[in-house]
Amino acid sequence: MDKRAFQFSPVQRYLDRIHEELLDLNDGAVADYIPELTRADPSWLGIAMVTVDGHVYQVGDSRQSFTIQSISKAITYGLALEDRGLDHVLSKVGVEPSGEAFNSISLEPGTGRPMNPMINAGAIATTGLIEGKPGAPPMQRMLETFGRYTGRPMEIEETVYRSESDTGHRNRAIAHLLFGHGILDRMPEEVVDLYFRQCSILVTARDLAMIGACLANNGVNPVTGVVALQSRYVEKVLSVMSTCGMYDFSGGWIFNVGMPAKSGVGGGITAVLPGQFGLGVFSPRLDAKGNSVRGIEACKRLSKDFSLHLFHVARSTSATVMRQVYDCTKRTSRRGRSAAELAVLAAQGHRIRIYELQGELLFGSAESVGAEILSELERVDYLVLDLKRVIGTDQASILVLSELCMRVADEGKRLFFTDSKNLYRFRKHLQGNAYRGQEPGPLHFEDTDHAVEWCENQLIAEADTTGADISVADLSHQYLCTAMTGEEIEALRQAGREREFKGGSLIFNAGDCAESMFFILSGEVEVWIDTGAGHPLSHHLRLASLGPGMVFGEVALVNQKRRTANVSAVMDTRCLELRFDAITETLRVKMLMSMASHFANKIERDTQLIQQLA
Repeated sequence: MDKRAFQFSPVQRYLDRIHEELLDLNDGAVADYIPELTRADPSWLGIAMVTVDGHVYQVGDSRQSFTIQSISKAITYGLALEDRGLDHVLSKVGVEPSGEAFNSISLEPGTGRPMNPMINAGAIATTGLIEGKPGAPPMQRMLETFGRYTGRPMEIEETVYRSESDTGHRNRAIAHLLFGHGILDRMPEEVVDLYFRQCSILVTARDLAMIGACLANNGVNPVTGVVALQSRYVEKVLSVMSTCGMYDFSGGWIFNVGMPAKSGVGGGITAVLPGQFGLGVFSPRLDAKGNSVRGIEACKRLSKDFSLHLFHVARSTSATVMRQVYDCTKRTSRRGRSAAELAVLAAQGHRIRIYELQGELLFGSAESVGAEILSELERVDYLVLDLKRVIGTDQASILVLSELCMRVADEGKRLFFTDSKNLYRFRKHLQGNAYRGQEPGPLHFEDTDHAVEWCENQLIAEADTTGADISVADLSHQYLCTAMTGEEIEALRQAGREREFKGGSLIFNAGDCAESMFFILSGEVEVWIDTGAGHPLSHHLRLASLGPGMVFGEVALVNQKRRTANVSAVMDTRCLELRFDAITETLRVKMLMSMASHFANKIERDTQLIQQLA
């Protein structure tokens, strides 16, 4: 995407505005318990946002380097989970909020287990769980892991590391306590030195936004496509960030801002809105609890202005995902039908119900859709759920729709899901379950039109319209011949010639010269186009399916130009081909008058359909 699109986007303009406003906020002070941190310029302010689509927005000092400090704890915790597994990590570090300062000694009585991995005690224990690999000691592995999040090589700020090491006596004391309780299985000095180095990694506000975006994107870096954290551990990391990431301000943070977050005394905050974006803010002035004053205010405003609180209740009902609902009394498939068949559908088409869904299906919306369908089940025998405009399904909605499918089958009804090829998890779940022997299965039809056609065929078969069908060899019932005498129809037949086409063969191509029309005597043909021919996303689009007693290619009678669509034989098909130059002027006039009447009726029906869709 053109970078200029981001420069003029509403998001960028918003970030520019709050950056300008927050420059006047001068509360708080730069951290001084690590002497080297006092060198930071209090006026620095950088804000960055990275969406799960990989769009990057940034303003101010977003590329100013500073040390990550305690924000590193979230990444290290995820790496420890990957190295040791959830059960082992939980045996060493808890997940309960301590409600105390970041450097408090909050250990579980009796076991010595730290309360959570976001306070220093828990973070030191977590760092001690990082394993070395052949040719890759723990620190190298940590730098490589951080690099997968940020999308660039990472390095340590040596002066800050030495400053932390020279003054970090309290952290050394914590490490020895942990070693005494058996929480650490390596020497305390080795672990605490690794911890000091981890906190001294250089980052920017943009890096923090990238870290948040990886977690928002289920562990995958949205810019590089690299997996930063196994997806099964993302929710665990976000959980402890939500409850413990802001230390003794965690309750106030989740109450006011409502996003998983982690702060550091270097002045950084990374926040996550799962499934949407990561946010990085850097400003060195800290409040009494060790959190960036401007960083907190920026996140508060963003959350409030855009209703981004994690617990903001968005509507998730059938009203939001149900695009439209209709039956086959007026809107039928593209399959051409005889007058008798159309009469059946006009009378019985209400028994076929089509639901077009849209957006993302979550538990609430799927449950609401299911309830609506079940409420109508007594009056409906065939249901089609069109998922073409559905962008995603979660596990809860998959289970709800799966249960709905079984319930419908138990009632002796038929349910089909169409246009679901992009919903991989949903398809995999349904394909792995047998649905009461339903054949064809709920995923049999790729598109809604073919599913509706199958349902229509069932209604027509039940009505047994075969007795009302006309002889296909009798042209008098063709709509083009309704104004002709018997002698004229016979002359028309004599002027034509019978042709046979094998199933699957192409009768003519779009663009071919139009010299004749075809009356179908037996078999079936499909009229279709190739959307975006030559394009990777092109596909075969059916315009109509026609059977005995119908005609195709007749529109060219008006201008005898080139074909506008392709026609193929679906099965072995027999037609009467009539060349336009063999038609007398008198018969041509009668055909054109019949065609005008036919298309006038069609326009009227299509207008009603458009009104219905609107």
